[in-house]
Amino acid sequence: MGATKRFFWNIIASGLSTDHDIEVLRKIVLLNLLIILGSFFLSLLGTIAFFEDDYLLGLIDLTIALFIIGLAIYLRRKKNHYLVSLVGTITIGIFYSFLIAYGGGSNTTYVWLFTYPLISLFLLGSRLGSVMSFLLLGMAAVVFALSAKLTFLASYSLDLKIRFIPAYMTVYLFSYIMEKIRSIVHNRLKSTNLTIEKAFEEIQERTVQLAESNQELQDEISERKRVEKALRDSESFLEDVIESIQDGISVLNPDLTIRHVNSVMEKWYKDNMPLVGKKCFNCYHNHDRPCNPCPSMRALQSGRTESDLVPGSPGSPIEWLELFSFPIIDREKGEITGVVEFVRDITERKKVRQLQARLQQAEKMEAIGTLAGGVAHDLNNVLSGIVSYPDLLLMQIEDDSPLRKPLVTIQNSGKKAAAIVQDLLTLARRGVAVNEVINLNAIINDYFKSPELERLKSFHTNIHINVNLEPDLLNIKGSAIHLSKTIMNLVSNAAEAMPDGGEITITTENRYVDTPPTRGNSDIEEGDYIVLSVADTGVGIHPNDRKRIFEPFYTKKKMGRSGTGLGMAVVWGAVKDHKGFIDIRGAEVKGTMITIYLPVTREILPVNDSTPSIDVYRGQGESILVIDDVKEQREIASGLLNELGYTVSSVSSGEEAIAYMQANSADLLLLDMIMTGFDGLETYQRILEKHPNQKAIIASGYSETNRVKMVQRLGAGQYLRKPYTLENIGLVVKRELEK
Repeated sequence: MGATKRFFWNIIASGLSTDHDIEVLRKIVLLNLLIILGSFFLSLLGTIAFFEDDYLLGLIDLTIALFIIGLAIYLRRKKNHYLVSLVGTITIGIFYSFLIAYGGGSNTTYVWLFTYPLISLFLLGSRLGSVMSFLLLGMAAVVFALSAKLTFLASYSLDLKIRFIPAYMTVYLFSYIMEKIRSIVHNRLKSTNLTIEKAFEEIQERTVQLAESNQELQDEISERKRVEKALRDSESFLEDVIESIQDGISVLNPDLTIRHVNSVMEKWYKDNMPLVGKKCFNCYHNHDRPCNPCPSMRALQSGRTESDLVPGSPGSPIEWLELFSFPIIDREKGEITGVVEFVRDITERKKVRQLQARLQQAEKMEAIGTLAGGVAHDLNNVLSGIVSYPDLLLMQIEDDSPLRKPLVTIQNSGKKAAAIVQDLLTLARRGVAVNEVINLNAIINDYFKSPELERLKSFHTNIHINVNLEPDLLNIKGSAIHLSKTIMNLVSNAAEAMPDGGEITITTENRYVDTPPTRGNSDIEEGDYIVLSVADTGVGIHPNDRKRIFEPFYTKKKMGRSGTGLGMAVVWGAVKDHKGFIDIRGAEVKGTMITIYLPVTREILPVNDSTPSIDVYRGQGESILVIDDVKEQREIASGLLNELGYTVSSVSSGEEAIAYMQANSADLLLLDMIMTGFDGLETYQRILEKHPNQKAIIASGYSETNRVKMVQRLGAGQYLRKPYTLENIGLVVKRELEK
């Protein structure tokens, strides 16, 4: 041994010679190496912390470094490796507890905790090392649990907390197994060495006698068999450990050929048995080449542990897997001889996260929808005068009056504003009051004749729209207005995605759905659907935008061509209200296809009635009581009904209506649903006590609610949506009076 080697050996062995007890020598060498590396990195990190003005961390780093250097000096003098191991392990455990509570730079110091099971188990043995490892894990769990409540503790993400414990336990199990195996092998080798030494002495003593030599040989053979049995027992032990792990374990050769699997993998992929000898990507994923991404390929190339989330085998109930790949390294040759895959089924965890995300999205949409619904209700009251009074004024002026055109313009503007209010109501999930039998092909054809499409084409002169409609498309039930708005918004979005021009393809078809078309729609009921697809050849959707595409007021369209940012939110609300679902496919620069599934109905389309004459819904002097807490609404309704020939009275609250009906009667009540004090339901209930068969119709700026349906079950007639027009109020009132 050269002088330099002797010098370094003297340092790391604390002055012990190479023929000292191997177990003592191992622990002292390991201690000195840990102390040298630990003091070096602690000094370096402490210095860095001082430069970063983190004086507390720097002071503690340097203090621990000096302390373990002191332990090295004590070890060299006293050779008491057990005391140094115990004190050092406890000190490092306390130091690591401080690190995870403190956080350090960017909350990354928790990584040091993964070294603790190795240190404690290798220095203190499996029993005491396990106790120390679990004490530190318990301290980490306490920090994780209290970090949200105690501001002086470092804060960690939920995802890190979830991953930390299995990662720490994996390191612990690996360290525990290695220490156990080392201890068993050491004890057995020691015993074997003693036996061999004894046998060798006996052979030397009996070399003169062939029989004695033969006997010694037999003894040696027997001993060898015993050692082989011990090795087999060790292999069996490792096999038992592997089988006890509930995750899938797969050992691969460098060419990704399966070398060994545990029973979990055999259970998951029983249809592809036998697995050993086949390529992993072929058995596990039905691919003819390595997957992308493939953590095992990365582990073979980098020599480090790699992980990734990978999809399960097509058609398998295991939809998502969490895969950890650990390289197998030949320490003597320094070569990677394979990889061990730890495979965990996270399908349920993934579904829970998807459900949580959908719940958060639904809660957000509900909150915005509530706000939008309230605004829409108030706007409906304001718009009633703009939409309703022109009807009265137009009936009172000549056809050639110069006031007719401005009045019609005012009324049309009011109707456009009311259409925006309907978008808000759809966003509030309160906008689909109509439930009629319709055919989507007819709605699409009507859209192609609409001024909205002509306006869109004037902005986008270089787009071409292809239409491929199923000739025998089945009918659906719902609102033609909302579905027309849905088609308009989808086509508008597609056009905006093609600033340099391109093609939009609109397709309809009948389809029977028995399996979800995408993994995100696993709750779709089996049955017949009509499918509407709107595809473009535009810029596609960025992943960040896809997450927000249905958020209200989120838009990337140009100012003046879009408007409110409600388009896709209205699409989402309309589809959900029609009990359908949406599938979005596409990527950046590759175009987008949005597919909508709507459940079919077997009912036939009704015969289209022509617009009735005003004489059809004129009154004959019947008495009507208008009940509304908004003065303008009472005046508008009263004016329209008076113009139609009815005798009209009005009151401003439910309480006044009850008092009025105590002394009077009315052929019909026009009852606002939402009022201060008694609402429409409470008012109608009280009036029915005096007038059991009282006729009534319900009016509101909202669409139908559960309370509206309760009023209708009590005997009220058709629901009337504000703002009023002469035709809609006349038809509803006439229909109810004729019952």
